[in-house]
Amino acid sequence: MTTPSKVLVDSGFFFPLFNPRDRYHADAVEKREWLEILSPVIPWSILYETINTRFARRPATIARFESILRGPHIALLNDSPYRLDAYENALTRAKTRRNAMSLVDSVLCAILDDTNVRIDAMLTFNLRDFENIYRSRGIELL
Repeated sequence: MTTPSKVLVDSGFFFPLFNPRDRYHADAVEKREWLEILSPVIPWSILYETINTRFARRPATIARFESILRGPHIALLNDSPYRLDAYENALTRAKTRRNAMSLVDSVLCAILDDTNVRIDAMLTFNLRDFENIYRSRGIELL
């Protein structure tokens, strides 16, 4: 991968990064440097999911998260073009009980599937929901 690569960051990376009891915490801390040397892309839906009530009640955690978001290479991605289709997809999957996924993950899949959005890599520990897309698009998992 040549820098600066565009890396899509999932809340499934942020949660373990800020939770020492999470089984992926050590891996997330080790991968934290990717946020500084690559060009992270963070969709708004990831912000909604990450800054939940429990997260927001921890001022030190919010301060650390804010310092990441204010990094020089961070891009916040407007995910509104993907929301309606992602919503329909998430509901259909849930009703049929086939490969059910959250609405946020459905938005991320739509972004990854969009060839007009450059994404070279993804930071997540939720490989299952994104496996087909990252393989077909040649997106590296960090």
